[in-house]
Amino acid sequence: MKHIAIAGAGPAGVATALLLAQQGLKVTLIEQELTFDRAFRGEGLMPSGLEALYQMGLKETFAQIPSRRLDAWDFYVGGRRRMRVKEPIKEGISTYIINQTALLKAMVEKAKALPNFEFCPGWQVVEFLRDRVKDTVIGVRAKKTGQSRDIFADGVIGADGRYSRVRKLAGLTLNESPAKFDVLWFKLPAPSFLKRETPFVACLQPDSQFAFYPSWDNRLQIGWIVEKGFDSAQPLGKPLTQLKDRDWIETFAAALPPKLAEHFRDCKDELEGPIFLDVQVGCAPQWSIPGLLLIGDAAHPMAPNRAQGINMGLRDAIVVANHLAKGDNRNGKVPDEVFQSIQVERQPEVEAVQKMQLAEWRKVAFISRPGLPYQGFKAIASTFGRFPFAQNLWLHDQQGLREGTVPVTLNPQ
Repeated sequence: MKHIAIAGAGPAGVATALLLAQQGLKVTLIEQELTFDRAFRGEGLMPSGLEALYQMGLKETFAQIPSRRLDAWDFYVGGRRRMRVKEPIKEGISTYIINQTALLKAMVEKAKALPNFEFCPGWQVVEFLRDRVKDTVIGVRAKKTGQSRDIFADGVIGADGRYSRVRKLAGLTLNESPAKFDVLWFKLPAPSFLKRETPFVACLQPDSQFAFYPSWDNRLQIGWIVEKGFDSAQPLGKPLTQLKDRDWIETFAAALPPKLAEHFRDCKDELEGPIFLDVQVGCAPQWSIPGLLLIGDAAHPMAPNRAQGINMGLRDAIVVANHLAKGDNRNGKVPDEVFQSIQVERQPEVEAVQKMQLAEWRKVAFISRPGLPYQGFKAIASTFGRFPFAQNLWLHDQQGLREGTVPVTLNPQ
């Protein structure tokens, strides 16, 4: 039985572990944290990600975790809603806001029911085990509170996120795109009228942009865009300390209609945040070395818009399972060309989606410039935003971010 060791229990790592274990491979999933709880996890499951989950046979599992189906995309310019786009449902699939922590827990519990799966929380990969003659990774050494363990494997998969330790140990690099923005995340209780519906609300003012939505826990998740260059080495570096002291409630309220602005002010004492997200967008030119493969954000960190990190990670997992569960690959070491072929299959979609993400940010940066760009966009949105053709144009422009750019299908085993 082929043994695969996976470092990182995020969406890409957990989904890959579950699929491979279900297909009869021995799987050891290693996670340096003891729990799945994080200060912030991506919550948007686009149709591409939901379709991937359904292909994995997780429709019933998904129905049991806290989630909210998105109803609409709202666009506020100058304190008024200028356009609403209803979220389409295509073959029963649409966008959802989910509790990612609950989803990961449920998937791991499903894998634990299999005798060929082992989960190792609290263990950190510290080095590779190598065949020095063949210059091949043959496993990992992991440590936990003074303990050390060698895990030999026929293939190692690094799925440990955008700051991947596995990537650094392998000497692999990222080609980073010029992302010129970071995000500050806040939480606020949701108003009662947004507990009955779930819109994603984008707010635009001159030189400022933020978005919010009512999350699965009935709180508003708010993301404020800031220019790159803040010091994230400290809990809140000097520039961020100045931002923390800002009157955020009034800043938000200035871009909202009276009813929402009043709610923000009423809940001023319950505002949580900011949590700083260092936006990193890039793709490793090489995802593998002999015996090792990177997937998910370890190979291609995504921008936060449309929560592509979780969606691309789930699609990565399907492609990995397709290649590793083939008859010729079920036993013995994973050949180098198998890991290379996974990159060849996944990289075009990843790069296309990243290009769309960055193009969207550039558009937002341009139309929020004070003066003619902002005033011109406001006039256009006010005039045409209520017409279906404008709403359909926006949906068409979003198709790649919503549905992916290539078909990703789990092969029957």
